[in-house]
Amino acid sequence: MHICRIAYDAPGKDAERKALFEDHRAHLRSGLARIVQSGPLFATDGSGAKTGALVVFEVDDLAEVERFTARDPYIVHGVYGRVELLRWDKTIG
Repeated sequence: MHICRIAYDAPGKDAERKALFEDHRAHLRSGLARIVQSGPLFATDGSGAKTGALVVFEVDDLAEVERFTARDPYIVHGVYGRVELLRWDKTIG
């Protein structure tokens, strides 16, 4: 099954984001969950502002993504203000 994690940046956390970036990146690459795709999300208002990130997981159950997400340094330290986990059924690609 595929699960999409859509994480929205918390306002005022730029310093924390920068300080934790390498730890966050190492967590994403740790192999603790199978990540199919990931990357930042940007505003469509012409500002080009980063607004969050999308990660697509291929897992056996939602609990795998919940455990992985709970350990992400950006989650632990409040860099993301809101996180959604959604099941995704791939139809093209």
